Amino acid sequence: MNDLELFKWLTVLSPIFSGIIVGFVTHKLSNRSKRIEILYQNKTRAFNELNKILIDYRFELEQKIYNNPFLERSSEAKGTVETLTSLNNALVRNTVYLNKGSVKAIMDLVTKINFYCNFQEEEFKNINPYLEMAVEIKKVTDILYKDLNLK
Repeated sequence: MNDLELFKWLTVLSPIFSGIIVGFVTHKLSNRSKRIEILYQNKTRAFNELNKILIDYRFELEQKIYNNPFLERSSEAKGTVETLTSLNNALVRNTVYLNKGSVKAIMDLVTKINFYCNFQEEEFKNINPYLEMAVEIKKVTDILYKDLNLK
């Protein structure tokens, strides 16, 4: 086989190999893009669910902090125990879509809510747990925003 014949074969086969390689790379990148899009959609849904629970709880805490009768209680606001339950359930449903920092922040918040649930009313005279919880909720919300790359 001489050089001329080799070049003829290469001229015929190189577009075929190039097409196969380009098709394979395009397919892989397309699948990766679809997976990232689906993950981001689920992350957004998880964020919305968790954020709604946290906002309702924060409004309830602000009502307790300021003892303001004009602050309306949301129709969907729950007590601390119900909030704790719904936060735990939302975390279990959405752990797959959150990064480790978000999961840890929410778990720490759940632990603090549990801690304050065990206090008696007279133990609240020296501390204001509602203010501390409102600050913690703000921290968790900021971490969730960061997880979504929104802040």
